[in-house]
Amino acid sequence: MIYAKLNNLTVENIIVCDDSKILTQNGHHVKVTEQTGMAVIGGSYDQVKNKFIDPKPFESWVLNSELKWESPLGPNPDILSKIWDEENQEWADRS
Repeated sequence: MIYAKLNNLTVENIIVCDDSKILTQNGHHVKVTEQTGMAVIGGSYDQVKNKFIDPKPFESWVLNSELKWESPLGPNPDILSKIWDEENQEWADRS
């Protein structure tokens, strides 16, 4: 099974370990499941909602009610042709 090793609710490592042996590992581990979603090193864990949260991509972005990061302008209008420009706080053309 896959586990996320946490340090103050921040994911610091991802390990593969049998359920029967996880208690022999040092530190606090949370099992990655369909309910928790995927864990990413540098991300965090919400204990109340039992969900992993990706690392914050930009300083200006905010966490929505689904625990997903969004720009101040909302979701990317066209992920294939636009990229977030943090300096100008806008979606810009990829070039």
